[in-house]
Amino acid sequence: MLTLRALQSSANNKHIEAPMTWDALNHIGEKYGSPDIDYDRFAKRWEQDPMMKKLVARFDGHGLVIKTDKHEPKPEQGEPKKSMKASAAMSAVKRTDKA
Repeated sequence: MLTLRALQSSANNKHIEAPMTWDALNHIGEKYGSPDIDYDRFAKRWEQDPMMKKLVARFDGHGLVIKTDKHEPKPEQGEPKKSMKASAAMSAVKRTDKA
């Protein structure tokens, strides 16, 4: 868990997302004396330790993504905005209908 907190802090300082492969996580964990971890071991820990859910956004067979303060762009609500070409085409159609 120390490894995850250290990585989260570093990513927050840089305002980036923090994806990690299992190999990379184990390599970094060596510095902190953390035992090797893989998907199965992490999944068990995820279920047992609520703190993991506060630190990790998602995980799969390749690794995990640590939750950070990086703000994701919010999808627009309602109708998508028309492109400039589409708007110009609609204007042209409206003008020819009036003629």
